[in-house]
Amino acid sequence: MNVLLEIWKDKLSDYVIMDYILKIWVTGLLVMVVLGLGAIISHIIMNPSAIDNATFGIFDTLGS
Repeated sequence: MNVLLEIWKDKLSDYVIMDYILKIWVTGLLVMVVLGLGAIISHIIMNPSAIDNATFGIFDTLGS
């Protein structure tokens, strides 16, 4: 929470509109990171068998 307060207190741009756009953009990205990592961690905790079937694109095509 301290990071968000620092972002909103600091001046990111000389232009007011650009300053708010950047602050909203960075805040949105931080919120998505927290929600995404929380979803991944909770899914791993609640369904540990999902890790056995995980595939990551390029590793699937290397064998064939």
